[in-house]
Amino acid sequence: MGSLLRAEWLRIRRRWDVWIIVLGIPALALLAYATSAHSGGSFNVQTSGDVPPEFKQQIAAETAASLALNALPFQFPHSIVTMVQGSMPWLVLGSAFLSASLLGNEFTWGTIRNVVLIRPDRLRYLSTRLLTLGGLLLLTFGLVTVMGALAPVVLRVDPGDPSALSDPSVLGRIGNPVQPIGPVSPGGALTVAGSMLVVAVAGMALAGFAALKLRSAATAMLAAGIYAIAEGIVAALMMSRLPESLRFIPQMALTVRITSLIQDAQVAAGLAAPGGGPTNSVGWLSLPPAVGAAILAAWVVGLFGLWFVVLRRADINE
Repeated sequence: MGSLLRAEWLRIRRRWDVWIIVLGIPALALLAYATSAHSGGSFNVQTSGDVPPEFKQQIAAETAASLALNALPFQFPHSIVTMVQGSMPWLVLGSAFLSASLLGNEFTWGTIRNVVLIRPDRLRYLSTRLLTLGGLLLLTFGLVTVMGALAPVVLRVDPGDPSALSDPSVLGRIGNPVQPIGPVSPGGALTVAGSMLVVAVAGMALAGFAALKLRSAATAMLAAGIYAIAEGIVAALMMSRLPESLRFIPQMALTVRITSLIQDAQVAAGLAAPGGGPTNSVGWLSLPPAVGAAILAAWVVGLFGLWFVVLRRADINE
């Protein structure tokens, strides 16, 4: 296994697409965070003419609440969630691209035959490739997470007056009536960030399976994207039309479980109130978080297992 890992390193160390993803995603996440932090730290209310004292007091309370609310996502450790959440679409697309590229291009370039001839043990070769992909994803995610933890030191946003968030009536007037609103613990922030990492792992597993099955990186990316969109649409239709006794069926879909995992993590961390977000959808059936996580784990493990099944049975004639 050690020689295979060294060979993998020699293969990827000069691939620009790999390092553009590994280093580019943290750079984009930092840029998005800096832009949002600049916007979050500025909030002005202008008035003209004579304003009654009671309205001045109301405006001052709403301004203080808005400043404190806008600053919350940029305070440690909430900043970790903000940074990872901002990079999540790129993490998913990047992990799917790496998976499809490093697996599908072997067939497109015709090098899979040489690999199999040199290493008849296909499963060990695929295990090494999986470890490489996992390492690249963890490296990218780790950089984003560390930047999220350090960003408040460099890009400081004035927290304002946190006590201004204690009045629900004021929050309701500024359009943020959802509770709870408050600081998040480091463990809660890492829990939410970890749930987003699982989404990237699921994207990598799905795109990798499609690449091995279709033997093309580009086709695999297209097929994985179409499947995810189609599954989400079908699951939503089934939830709204199936009788209550059968609503558990669409709840087992991959896209539904991913959405639910993020929502459950946010509720556990205190960043969202129970019953909000996608759980308001027509026909949504709430499952215990542990059950939902187990279903998602079965999806991910099953997709990775199909990698080995497909490659072990594949006829290599390229």
